[in-house]
Amino acid sequence: MQMSPFEFITIFCSLIVGLAVTHIFRAVTDLYEIRERVKTYWLNSLWVVTVTNWAIFTWWGLWLLSVDLETWSYWQYWLIVINLGSIYFFTTLVLPKATEEGEIDLEKHYYSVHNAFFSIVAFSLFSSSAVNHLLFGQAISSPLVIMPSIVGLAALYGAFNKSKKYHQFIGVFMFLMFIVFQLTDNLSIVYEG
Repeated sequence: MQMSPFEFITIFCSLIVGLAVTHIFRAVTDLYEIRERVKTYWLNSLWVVTVTNWAIFTWWGLWLLSVDLETWSYWQYWLIVINLGSIYFFTTLVLPKATEEGEIDLEKHYYSVHNAFFSIVAFSLFSSSAVNHLLFGQAISSPLVIMPSIVGLAALYGAFNKSKKYHQFIGVFMFLMFIVFQLTDNLSIVYEG
């Protein structure tokens, strides 16, 4: 039995998303093991939940490619890999590595990586707009193209803004946005064997 184009493409895509989720789970576990030396920060914890949801929800949404695309080109594959790669990269930045000694301050970590983190988040959102338009056939005026672009601009602003109030706003906003996306998702995966 020959593999379908979707199956072939999603093997590598699943690896990328799987590594992102694994990285987050491992980082949380490592920091929990040394919790007496970890100074928590609610905003950082919120981002951990958000990026975990983001990775899981992205993988779920890839199923639509099995329905919408029967033929794949290299540029389509590359667009998906770039988008998923950006998700992996920001998941690696959201938490620091557990160290052998000394206190780990998650607020300090958050603000020390916010430039790179939000630049990659913005890139991921812009590439999501491109995926939604070019692969899923969403019109440029559709919410699935416009909204990630608008939120991408807000994330890009967060990369260069050091205001704690802005970061608290964008953190809560992004978390709520992903909750709404998940609650309004009506995708059903049905086995047709």
